[in-house]
Amino acid sequence: MLGATSLTHGEFVAVDIETTGCRPGSSGIIEIGAVMVRAGVIVNHFQALVCPDEPIPASIQALTGINDLMVADAPRVEEVMIGFREFVGDAVLVAHNHRFDMGFLDYEAERAWGTSFSRPVLDTLTLARRLHPELDRHNLRVLASYYGVDAVPNHRAPADALATAQILQLMLVELENQGFATAEDVARFCGQARQGVLASKLVLATHLPDSSGVYLFRDSAGAVIYIGRAKNLRMRVRGYFYGPTIPGHSHPASEATSVQHLACASDLDALLIESRLIARYQPRFNKDQQRGRTPAYIRVDVTSRYPSFRVVKRRPKTGQSIGPLTNVWAAETLANTLKQRFGLRRCTRRLNSTPPICTERASSGCPRPCTGAITPEEYRRRVEAALGVFDGGALRLRAALQALRERAATDLHYEEAILHRDAIRALDRTMSGLEVVRAAAAEPGVAIIEGLDDSVVVHLVRHGRLGRTLRFTRTSVSDGSFEEALRRAVARVYSAERLAEDAYDISQRNLRDVFVIDTYRRQQSPAEVPLLGSTAQFVGQIITVARRRTRVPKKLHGVPAAD
Repeated sequence: MLGATSLTHGEFVAVDIETTGCRPGSSGIIEIGAVMVRAGVIVNHFQALVCPDEPIPASIQALTGINDLMVADAPRVEEVMIGFREFVGDAVLVAHNHRFDMGFLDYEAERAWGTSFSRPVLDTLTLARRLHPELDRHNLRVLASYYGVDAVPNHRAPADALATAQILQLMLVELENQGFATAEDVARFCGQARQGVLASKLVLATHLPDSSGVYLFRDSAGAVIYIGRAKNLRMRVRGYFYGPTIPGHSHPASEATSVQHLACASDLDALLIESRLIARYQPRFNKDQQRGRTPAYIRVDVTSRYPSFRVVKRRPKTGQSIGPLTNVWAAETLANTLKQRFGLRRCTRRLNSTPPICTERASSGCPRPCTGAITPEEYRRRVEAALGVFDGGALRLRAALQALRERAATDLHYEEAILHRDAIRALDRTMSGLEVVRAAAAEPGVAIIEGLDDSVVVHLVRHGRLGRTLRFTRTSVSDGSFEEALRRAVARVYSAERLAEDAYDISQRNLRDVFVIDTYRRQQSPAEVPLLGSTAQFVGQIITVARRRTRVPKKLHGVPAAD
């Protein structure tokens, strides 16, 4: 076990690499440098240029000074890795920002031997932050100057590895003076006590593509414990197995035994699929993403002489309703606030000629309609004033509640101030959600068009919710074969019957979709085509944008573009 390696007498290998880019698998290693430290003394060096599978980008050549000619006759990475592995032997690896270096080295080790390098791996960047938090920066050049080492980092692997080794020599002394004895002690100090367990799971990400999509972590029982999305699935999932862990805290990477994925053609596609899968599986590590978005309505029975404000989970068939609202707590808190502020009855029972025993009637806030203490006309005015909050009066109510909160706090009535604070939060949450829902209901349809050079995705949205997602290849867009499928989908999604449906009668899943789509549109500003005229015009505009997204030359259908 490398964790038992003595800081005083053990072997450590400081390593640094240079690469063509930042993504293991997509980018390649072009140089490896390593320095062996044994019993606190530098005893050996390793360095090798590597011939990558791709030309070295100009930016990397400018940064490192390594060009294609220098690596033309260099060995391939598979051959260099064999020599590097022999050099390391049973030493503890050390790197500055180990997630980068080990990301590439582990990837190549997995390809060659089916397993990553042994843990723990120490990180001089993390150590510097722990040992010297007073420093503004902790990069290799700053640390070399701070410790006064001879080596000068210059973005070449041998020099940077030597600087890392010399810094490590001095850090080992600091660590021993603080009572640390082994590599495992240092890993625990850096929050990486479970490094070995996590590194052994890197193979779970080997099969994942370097493309966007949604990933699912499953535990040993097959249960989905975490769901996420990423632009690069393999890089994102691998990152979980390099992160620090907190003792006593569970983490999805620690409990995962398998990783599944779903490829997605666009960012909105991934957002919607992630949202729906979280709702379906309810993973325990996604608890924060499961809050809210449960439809609720405030129902007002306007046929009653003395209507009550009730929160219900389904859109009422009769009476007036406000919603759907996105949070039951906020809806109930706001309904109670309206009853109190506008003097409405608290109970929801049927009123008759024989007033029942009622605890609410004894309170000073109840208008007591059951006893005839208020006329139907006066009560109706109060109801209309309360409903006015949802029609331009929210700011006035908020200002009144804020004044009451400040007065209660000034008078040291803190419990009352908390009640007003909660009422303000409920009002804000309700009105912001209601604004989104109303905007969605007022918009009959819009097509959101995304894609890359080789594909295009068309999301047909009706009243803010997803009606259909269509995925087309560049070839089908180029030759026009996608147009008929698009026309059929538009005809179904935006039929007269569908457009006439109650836009406010919405399921929990569709309500989540409304907010996912609204947030995405506001934050990303994707290409859109609104449904304004006929569906034929709508389809034509979508075709135009789809061709532009896939960079297909504008032409008449079936006629080649002019030279």
